[in-house]
Amino acid sequence: MADTEQFENVISTDVLIVGGGAGGIVGALKAREQGAKTVVVDKSFAGFAGMVSRGGNGLLSLKKDSDIDEYVEFHVRNIGNYINNQKLLRKMAEANYESIHALSDWGVQVTLDAEGELGFWKLPGAPWYNTGVELNMMLPLKKRAQKEGVNFVNYVKITTLLKDSSGRVCGACGYNLLDGEFYLFKAKAVLLATAGCNFRVARMFVGHGDGIKLAWDAGAQMRSAEFGNSHEIVAAATGESLYGTHAFLYNQDRENLFDKYTKGFAPDVTPDMILGFEREIRSGKGPIYVDLAEKRADEEWNVLGGGGAEFKGLTRFFPDKLEWMGKLAAKEHEFFDLGERPEMTLTLHANLGPVRVDEDFRTNVEGLFTVGILCWNGSAIGGCIGHPGLQRGNGIMHAVTSAWVGGATAGIYAMNVPEANPDLSFAADHKRGLLSRMAGSGKEDPEDLIKRMHEVVCRTKYILRRNEARLKEAIQKIDTLWDELPGLAAGDPHMLAKSLETEAMLLSARIVFASALERKESRGYHFREDYPEADNENWLKWVLADNVDGGVRISTEVIPIGSYPVSPE
Repeated sequence: MADTEQFENVISTDVLIVGGGAGGIVGALKAREQGAKTVVVDKSFAGFAGMVSRGGNGLLSLKKDSDIDEYVEFHVRNIGNYINNQKLLRKMAEANYESIHALSDWGVQVTLDAEGELGFWKLPGAPWYNTGVELNMMLPLKKRAQKEGVNFVNYVKITTLLKDSSGRVCGACGYNLLDGEFYLFKAKAVLLATAGCNFRVARMFVGHGDGIKLAWDAGAQMRSAEFGNSHEIVAAATGESLYGTHAFLYNQDRENLFDKYTKGFAPDVTPDMILGFEREIRSGKGPIYVDLAEKRADEEWNVLGGGGAEFKGLTRFFPDKLEWMGKLAAKEHEFFDLGERPEMTLTLHANLGPVRVDEDFRTNVEGLFTVGILCWNGSAIGGCIGHPGLQRGNGIMHAVTSAWVGGATAGIYAMNVPEANPDLSFAADHKRGLLSRMAGSGKEDPEDLIKRMHEVVCRTKYILRRNEARLKEAIQKIDTLWDELPGLAAGDPHMLAKSLETEAMLLSARIVFASALERKESRGYHFREDYPEADNENWLKWVLADNVDGGVRISTEVIPIGSYPVSPE
């Protein structure tokens, strides 16, 4: 019979939050507001972890008097393409203004107008606004959380969730990445606020799928994973985005790709542009380049980027952003001669977050909640578009608003259920399994397996321009790599972490390709050559994935479009 004495560190709490980024810390603050004792655990260092530090300095915003009906209808018709959970989309819109105000109350600097009220600037063609936020917003957030009594555990990687005899999630296990010590957490509720999965490709958004695998192993259902394949157009020499250049892309025939491929609303790089870019390369019209001189001469861009009338009287935390980027470019030119017409290429951002949640960010597993990017696809807020969904500033804003709701839900839940009583025998077996892996004979470098995984997930013929035969081929390749997992080296805490992350990324890939094979139409980021049109008659459905004996079982669920306010015309 296992007991807690065999675990080096045992921590009890009401709400355990896995992930110390914006979603995790906001979720902790909201859980504390309900009176719940709260612990945040992060495999890095909370306050510097998460994606905010790489995510810019803007928040997608709605004013106090914004027309929520207009926003929801615009999003469903122009962005989500009717695959949204419209009830949750509306709930997030309603929480937007209040949660931005809360950031300010918690000590985060946000844009203010001349009267000291929340300040906004309008985006052309869209029924929403942007609000500035300081670049180091995580530090005052963490400081406020500590003041409110939230405890933080850093450098601990959570490796499994624990359940009680009824199947309720009531804790987690993990180990310290620095010294290998084992941790056991007992909690009345667990809230996952990790990153999603970008298959360790692009540098802008980094997620290894840890939270996906934790939820999957616990029995959580996945939804809309086929849309978790967002791409970006980046400079070939640096692998970085060139801010605001999507309207100035040209092929070798001097055709503007923005004019050629965008349809309707296009505030950012759209799926049509991504597919068009790839089509241009295949047709021999590459390389594709950006005309930086034309961008600098564009009047609208200079107003938005340089601070025109839209910003009069507003606090800006990055007023010299264009100048700063020019300095960066000058420094890059010492190593990369980008010139006036730098060549561009495609990169996979993925930003996959398929864990399904309801309107309160509960999963289908009792005691388990999920917020932030990890449930972007699974919440169906964004519909058929990958994170952050054609809305600049929506990445940080989704983390904040989802945690605003989900953290409170988890806190209320924890205050109304019995004390946690996790299965300690399972925890002991899990610990022995991790120690066995570190003492095992595996020799293969996880980096090699990751590179071979990239040969599948980064190939446009599998991940972007799909058909039945190629999707089946991709699944077979991923399954072959999966069979090699037992041979991975895991001789120390860091190598074990890399081995576990490789497993999580391969699992994520299996879910993506299986879901894409099921959806027999094209919509948003999901494009099928064999079904090239959207099919509202047969495919107003969500594609679901369930863990059945370790395998991926796919099913569908008809979207209750008749109960929603917005339907296809």
